[in-house]
Amino acid sequence: MRLTFLVLHALFVLTCCNDAGEKPNETDSKSPRIPRKTSILSPSPNKLLTIGEPVAFKISSKKEIDSILFDDDYQKIIYETDSFTWRSTKVLTGEKRFKITVYFNEGKSETHFPRVRFLSDVEPEKLTYKVIEKYPHDPEAYTQGLFFKDDVLYESTGRKGRSSIRKVNLQTGEKLKQVNIDSEYFGEGSTYWGDKIIMLTYRSNVGFVFDTDLNQTGKFNYNHEGWGATTLGDTLIVSDGTETLHLLDPRDYSEIGTLEVYDNKGPIKSLNELEIIDGLIYANIYTEDNIAVIDPNTGKVLKMIDLSGLLSNSEKSGLDEVNDVLNGIAYHKASGKIYVTGKDWPSLFQVEFLKKGEAL
Repeated sequence: MRLTFLVLHALFVLTCCNDAGEKPNETDSKSPRIPRKTSILSPSPNKLLTIGEPVAFKISSKKEIDSILFDDDYQKIIYETDSFTWRSTKVLTGEKRFKITVYFNEGKSETHFPRVRFLSDVEPEKLTYKVIEKYPHDPEAYTQGLFFKDDVLYESTGRKGRSSIRKVNLQTGEKLKQVNIDSEYFGEGSTYWGDKIIMLTYRSNVGFVFDTDLNQTGKFNYNHEGWGATTLGDTLIVSDGTETLHLLDPRDYSEIGTLEVYDNKGPIKSLNELEIIDGLIYANIYTEDNIAVIDPNTGKVLKMIDLSGLLSNSEKSGLDEVNDVLNGIAYHKASGKIYVTGKDWPSLFQVEFLKKGEAL
């Protein structure tokens, strides 16, 4: 934007000069960009590596280098050579940005910010499931969020004109209480923190806050799409349909960080509904029958759970392809029971996750 402004300003000045019958100076038409003396030869932009692999840095310079200051956010190291190696032992998955400052003999310097993307060094364990119990579910509930607060099951639903937050009877699927969201909003994921019930919206950048009896007590804003939500301690975790999880402070909803989710092959995109189970993040992957189990400290996918075949063919017959989407994970901490469902599904399931090959 700054460069565009300068170019437009220069054109304006040149036009004024021509109107006055003056010829512009040759130097006036040159780019204001200051030529750099150094460049990063290695690593290439957004180079993809696996955690644990060394990163080879190589700097090219048109002037004699005095020293190089390398900063990886945790330590600063001074090098007196134009090439060096850094090993990625404690890095998170996803993009990592470095700061490299090249100093010349006369005291001048140039700074670069090379970026590298890291894959997980763990191959996810493959899991499947066993159905323990099956319950009725509202077939008009376009499920976006599902969670227990104590013994009460809460569910948020989506689509404009159909979005709601509700308390649900697990045994019957009956709505015990429902609050509809204004029709301008497309409801999304929900969770709780303390005595707050928190609900997101899709692209409106607005979240709603309720008490446990679903009386609205507040609103807040965020600057990305809202998909799924859960809490881990004093952190609100929000998905936006990409591989990035946003970490918010539930006291004021400010963003305090992000976590990029990768397995050993690449980013896990389309992260949707979220739930914390035993300190790990369980995430539906939109349009897939898979749940990714994520280490919240590293972004690594530790397990991938295949829930294909959960909904019978007869139950699917009333759904179109868009609606036949697994979405909704609820963990009842006191009993250790896990429940899953999908958008407009007629059933909700208590499931147990098993290693593939274990007897069902």
